[in-house]
Amino acid sequence: MIQTSTPNLLLLHAYGETTVEQKEVLATDLINDPALHEELITVIKSKRALNAKMMSPSNTSVRIIMEHSYKTEHLQEI
Repeated sequence: MIQTSTPNLLLLHAYGETTVEQKEVLATDLINDPALHEELITVIKSKRALNAKMMSPSNTSVRIIMEHSYKTEHLQEI
């Protein structure tokens, strides 16, 4: 079966989730297809933009979650 690079494969690669075989296929495809290379660059830029916008929960949210977890801890033992 011949594997071709897809947007999903590009996304997996951007997150370091590709296998050795997928990396080899992607490397060959990137050399032969400048448009695919541009698409990979777009995916990586998008990933970086999303990571830069990542937010942490507020201290109040964390406190509420922890209180709820503590109150319901005994229910998990049942």
